[in-house]
Amino acid sequence: MPVRIGMALFAIGVLAVVVIMVMFASGSHDLPLWLNLTAMLAPLGFAVGMVGVAVDARRSSRALARATADQDSDPGSQP
Repeated sequence: MPVRIGMALFAIGVLAVVVIMVMFASGSHDLPLWLNLTAMLAPLGFAVGMVGVAVDARRSSRALARATADQDSDPGSQP
């Protein structure tokens, strides 16, 4: 779930950066504060996504280790 949230925040931030670039190219200089703050969602979304990936990887490796330990401790599962 955090990975999806991070991707959404990153996409919104990148869209805001594109809008800022287009506005600067068209001659606008005083951009609204909310647009500049929205552009800051790109690095925030990247960070949230990276934390989400790390948490998911850790969770899956723990589940795999737990499943392996359960299989090794069960004497009936050995051939």
